[in-house]
Amino acid sequence: MWNLHTHFPCLMAPELRLQKLQEVRVVVDAALSFHEYGEWDIYCDSITKLMGMAAAFNGLDDDLYNYAMDWVNVLSRFSLQRNAVDFATWAIGQACNGLRAAA
Repeated sequence: MWNLHTHFPCLMAPELRLQKLQEVRVVVDAALSFHEYGEWDIYCDSITKLMGMAAAFNGLDDDLYNYAMDWVNVLSRFSLQRNAVDFATWAIGQACNGLRAAA
């Protein structure tokens, strides 16, 4: 019998894909906590972990790869900010800048 996951082995089962999305989110949440408490080395280690997760998804699931790499890019840009603001405030500011540029 034909099966999508055996016919296209690079596709991930939906349950596993959801689990991996949640694992990425756990690492992101931890990274933001580390940043908030000034744990810079562990914060950077979290970004490195996300890069490793993205590398593992590469060629397996493009959406998971892009999701993890998007978080790597966002957290890297957040860590380079010059103002001491929390992530939510910074992210809203970035979204507003994007909207202004698109207008």
